Amino acid sequence: MSDPPVRETVPAVEESLARLGPLLDRLEELLGDIEALDDDVRGRVFELLDGVDAVHRLAVTRLAAGLGPGLAEQRRADAAVDWLFEAYGVGVDDVAAAEAALEQVRPYIAGHGGAVEVLGMDDGVVRVRMSGTCSGCTSAGETLRQGVEVALRENLPGFVALDVAPDDGAPAHPPPGSPPPPQVLLQITPRPGGPVPSPPPPW
Repeated sequence: MSDPPVRETVPAVEESLARLGPLLDRLEELLGDIEALDDDVRGRVFELLDGVDAVHRLAVTRLAAGLGPGLAEQRRADAAVDWLFEAYGVGVDDVAAAEAALEQVRPYIAGHGGAVEVLGMDDGVVRVRMSGTCSGCTSAGETLRQGVEVALRENLPGFVALDVAPDDGAPAHPPPGSPPPPQVLLQITPRPGGPVPSPPPPW
């Protein structure tokens, strides 16, 4: 029987992560340079990064699913490998992580009469149900939806896209600029079989 893996001591972990420090600092500088680009180029760069991130997350997730108990312990014993798995949210409760990522925007959503519920997460795609003001086609609902997506992108590792499930229990909201529905006026008809009322006098 092989000996169980020995997890690195705290100094060893700090040393392993410290070696990544200069690289992470350089990445922060490059991200700052990207922010200064024009909107079209910046959007394409972030789309590329999101795609690479999605492929990596899928690969790490499938790798973790194929690890036996012994190999899983070995990956936890390596600080760098363990950091990679945690960075992509592998081995954590996806729904709980998504709920936590939305905590900062919940008061704002509730203040506008809306609510958001996380239904699940699959390969980086978070599925939510938005109710109240958040549902339908109103401009306010679209603004709140964008707020949810930004919160997930900034606070949930491995987030790729947002999928909004329909809120079947909410009344439909007409799109902005659409005319109001016609009003039905009260109509009085004679009682069946009864006399027809005479018109009122002209005075």
